[in-house]
Amino acid sequence: MPLTKHNPSRRLAGYTLVEVLIIVAILGVAAAIVVPQMLAAGTLGVQAAARIIIADILFAQNDAIAKQRTRKIVFDPASESYSLTDENDAVLSANWKGGGGNNYVIDFVADTRFQGVVIVSANFGGATPQTLEFDDLGGPLNGGTVEIEFQGQRYRITVASFTGRVTVELL
Repeated sequence: MPLTKHNPSRRLAGYTLVEVLIIVAILGVAAAIVVPQMLAAGTLGVQAAARIIIADILFAQNDAIAKQRTRKIVFDPASESYSLTDENDAVLSANWKGGGGNNYVIDFVADTRFQGVVIVSANFGGATPQTLEFDDLGGPLNGGTVEIEFQGQRYRITVASFTGRVTVELL
C-alpha cells in the first residue's frame, strides 16, 4: 500500500477566524438596525387604522355621490368603533367583509389588525355619537376631526367643512 504524500498546494475547505468575525460583525450591525424597527411594528397598526378611516370617509363620500343619497359615518369612541350608515341610519352592507347584510361596522377591539389602537376622540359637532354626514352631492354637512392613538403615537384625521378634503397629521 503506497503512502500518500501531503500536498501543500491543496487547501482544506473552511473559514478563517477573520472571515467568521467579519460575518458576525455584519450580522450584529444588521440586527441593531432591524430589531428596533421590528419592535415598532405596532406603529404600522395605527397607520393602517388611519388609512382605513380615511378610505371609509372617501368611500362614504363617493357612495353618496354615486347613489345620490345621504351617507353618514357614526363614530363611537366609547366602544372603539364606527359604522357607515344611510340616510335612515341603517348600517350599510359590506359584502367584501364575508357575507351580506348590514355589517359595515369597524370595531378596533374585535379587529385583530388594530390591536391596541384606540379612538381617542371624534368631534363633528352635535351630540354623541359623533356623526360625519355627506349630502347626495358628496358635500359634507359638517367637518371635524378623529384622533386615534397607539402607545403614544397619535394621528388626527381632519375633514374640511366646506370641501370635504381629508387630511391626516401625526401629533
